Amino acid sequence: MIRLLLVDDHPVAMAGLAATLADAADIEIVGSAVSLAEISPAIAASRPDVVLCDVELGDERALNLPRDLGEEAPPVLYFSSYDYPSFIRAAFEGGAAGYLVKSAPLADIVAAIRTVAAGGTSFERRHLRAARGAPRMPSAREGQVISCVAAGSTNAEIGAELGIDERTVESHLRRLFDRYGVESRTELVKYAVRAGWIDLNR
Repeated sequence: MIRLLLVDDHPVAMAGLAATLADAADIEIVGSAVSLAEISPAIAASRPDVVLCDVELGDERALNLPRDLGEEAPPVLYFSSYDYPSFIRAAFEGGAAGYLVKSAPLADIVAAIRTVAAGGTSFERRHLRAARGAPRMPSAREGQVISCVAAGSTNAEIGAELGIDERTVESHLRRLFDRYGVESRTELVKYAVRAGWIDLNR
């Protein structure tokens, strides 16, 4: 029996997935979590074989989860609405065991869970091809800077909000411009939106 921990911050989505997996006789859902902070306690309590985890948990992103949990933790299989290449690159390089989109057929979801539980990995070839050429995601701090730029904040305002020196903000922006080949704040925001790093509707 494969012991599965579900991690999703949408109760309806979690309930739907649990109902969908109910027909898989060899998979047992042993626990759930709705935030990054709840995952480690849930693992300790339920001792799952696989963690099926959404990428976006509220305002948090779980792409560093395998590294944060450590080598002794169960494998992490991401289950996301987003298939942005840079997300998949980060998941792959961060030690995830697989990446699924939520529109995947039930048979593919069950097969991925079984593969990961058996010690394998489950990444679609098209995802890996796209990920190879994907840009590296900005760090958490760089993401905050980009979000502030998108909100129309000046460098001084960004520094005050994030508790850093204005010159540090300028350094972050110079590195971001160079890394992603953009020449203006507007281009940087557009690039980040296309890559899925920020959502202007939030």
